[in-house]
Formats: sequence, structure tokens, C-alpha cells
Amino acid sequence: MNNNARNDQRLNRPLAQDVARLHDVELKHERVRQLLNATDRNALLLQSPENIAWFTAGVDPFRCASEDCTTSLFVTPDARLFATNSVDSAQIFEREAYGLGFQLKQREWFQPHQELVADLCRSRNVLSDQYVKGARYDREAVRAIRLPLTDLEVARLRRLSRIAVHAVEATGQNLRHGVTEAEVAGQISHRLLKRTTAATRIQVCADGRNERYRHWTFGEHPINNFAVLSCIARRWGLHVGVTRTVCLENVPGDLWKGFQQALLLHATGIFFSRAGQTLSDVWERVHRIYDKFGMSNEWQLSDQADVIGYSSSECQLTPDADYRLASPAAVFWHSSVGPAMVGDTILLLDSSNEQLTRSSSWPYVPVQVKGREVLCPGILRVRTEDQSTDASSIEEAAASPDDSLESREKGPAQVESFRKMNLPTFGTVPAEDG
Repeated sequence: MNNNARNDQRLNRPLAQDVARLHDVELKHERVRQLLNATDRNALLLQSPENIAWFTAGVDPFRCASEDCTTSLFVTPDARLFATNSVDSAQIFEREAYGLGFQLKQREWFQPHQELVADLCRSRNVLSDQYVKGARYDREAVRAIRLPLTDLEVARLRRLSRIAVHAVEATGQNLRHGVTEAEVAGQISHRLLKRTTAATRIQVCADGRNERYRHWTFGEHPINNFAVLSCIARRWGLHVGVTRTVCLENVPGDLWKGFQQALLLHATGIFFSRAGQTLSDVWERVHRIYDKFGMSNEWQLSDQADVIGYSSSECQLTPDADYRLASPAAVFWHSSVGPAMVGDTILLLDSSNEQLTRSSSWPYVPVQVKGREVLCPGILRVRTEDQSTDASSIEEAAASPDDSLESREKGPAQVESFRKMNLPTFGTVPAEDG
């Protein structure tokens, strides 16, 4: 069979209904019915990409997003439909939402989308996640029904976590002297995009740049000694965050000190993030660690954690956040002290927490919290004395056909790790703070 025939076969392959997605959409539709009943509305208009992705179990409007909304969802207790244009309708119904029970209302691409939306809303009591004339705006009410996560979303978060961890860790394991932050960010993005995954945020902070700029992304600065690599990845509309630290030489003293303190904060946050707790309750536990180790003002320099899902921050951890954690839900902990950052996404379940972004190929450090061991990511050291510092070596490694989740890249650099850290002071969260 020649290439043209194979391409034709792929383009014309029969469409199959995704039963798991259909079940998930039905669950979301029932939540919408309850919301409409509680708000005395008879229709819901969704225009935010994150809400469209949530309700449709994975349609990702971010890919073709423009400044103006061109696709909306209109949901009543008995029906759900896409309001879109004649250009996008085929892709939506044949590729994005086939067999999921949606109807279609469309206009030509040159006709204003807002006129189509106005026709749908006319003579109805509509609740909307965006400001639309004639509809009642309540973004937070819609956001609230996106949690707890469904079974399909939990399975997808586990898969997305493996993709995100691989992108960050494989890039870190192949780090070299002299490459720029932007080049490293490009390698992370490359590894995500080749798996149909997008980066919502990438941070590559060389040699402590993030101590001054905690939300630094990346620049043209070369990496000389160490770097913090952090990424929030998105697929199916869902988000996962992961952060790792790599050293090319000896670990600097200020990094080492800050990293040990960040580990305590990280382990404490992971341990006490439990279903039924409010974020302010969890914050009190973490804040005690700051006070205990003489870092009373450090928490004010950077945010700590976020409930993560169809938004990179469904709700942020703050001292007065009254948001009550429910299961299943995901939380991205990203503690930082000075130049040190530690980051993992955990899944809250009824009886325990699951560290979604833990992997077997990265050094981990055990930290004791109330007599239980919490494994936190350590510092990876890559020895590159005899290796070329030419940027092309990174590019070639990233494009290697062996770049798979099952088979990590085996570069020529010798990798050492701090698997067993001597932490006589910082290895255990004080019992009185539990």
C-alpha cells in the first residue's frame, strides 16, 4: 500500500462512539440540571474554553481560540447543542464530539456569532459564564460544579501526569552547560506537543533567578550551575503541574539550605491536603513550618498551592481561603524558599492522597510527617565535564526517536542523585506542628 492510500485510509476511517466520554457528558449534564434548578434558570450558556472542555469531556477550544468567541455551548435540561460557524462545525461533530448527543445550530463564518447566541437566549432565562446581553452572569456557580472530578477525569490526570513528568525530567536529565533558559523551555514544549499536550506555563530559572522573580518564565540567559524546571501542562482541558531541580556542578549552599526547607513545606502541604479540610486549615499547618524555621516572611514572596483542574488555578491556597477540599480533586503544591522550588500534583482521594507526578527515574527524599513518610523530589546532579556545551546536543537529544515514556533518554552524561540526604535538622516535620 503506497503512502497516498494509507493517508486516504486514515482520513476516511470510520468514526466510533466513545462510550466513556458519553457517560461523562451525561454526568455533567445532570450537574447542569441541578444548577439550573437551584438558580431558577432554564438554560446555561458556556463560552469559556475551560467550561466547554469540562462539559464535553475533552473538546479543547484553546487550540483554535481567537480573540472573539466563535463556538458556544447551549444546554437546557433536555438538550445540549453547539452554536458555531460553518467552518468549525465539521471538525466539532466528526472529530471532537462525535456521538456525544449534541445538536448543532450554525451560521456562516462571516455572520456575527453574537447574533446566533442572542437568538438562542431570546425568551429564555439563561445563566452564563460570560457577560452576554440578556443572560445572568455567574462564573463562580459554573466553576463550582466542575468538581469533584469524574472517573474519566481521574484516569486522564494520571495519564497527563506521566506526560508532564517525562517532559520535565527527560529535559533535566539532558541538561548541558551554556544552553539558554529559552532553549530548555523549547525542549519541554517539544516533548509535550509531540504528545498532543500544550504548555500553559513553563518556567526555566537559571542559577537562582527565581529568588528575585518567583514567577519568572524563561529568557536568553545561559545555565551555568543549576536550573529549576517547572511546567503546567494541559490536555483534554485538564491541567497538571510539576517542578524539578537540576545541578550541573556542586550544589550551592544557599540552594541546598532553601531546598531542605522547601522540602518540609512541600511534605507538610501534601500530607495535610485532605478531603474535608478547608484550604485555610491546610495553610495553618504550612505556616507553622515557616515560623518554626525562621522564615516568617518567606511565604509572602510567593504563592504556595492551587487546586488544579480545568483551570491551572481552580482555587488558590491563601491564609483566609474557606474553600473546602473534596475528593477526588487535584492540588498542585509548588513551595519555594529563596532559589529553591519543589512542585508536585497530588490527587485527593477519600482514604489517601496519590502523588500523580512521582516517577521512578528521579531522586526522591523521604520526609517524616507525623510518623509517616512523604516522598519529595530531590535534586538531580548531571556531570558533564567531558561533554560538549554546544546547544545542538540538546536539540538532537530532544528529537531522538527513543524519547518515549517507557524508555527514558540515555544521554552520554553521567547522572548522580541525592537519593539519601543527610537531613539531621530538616528531615522531620516537628511533631508539635502536626
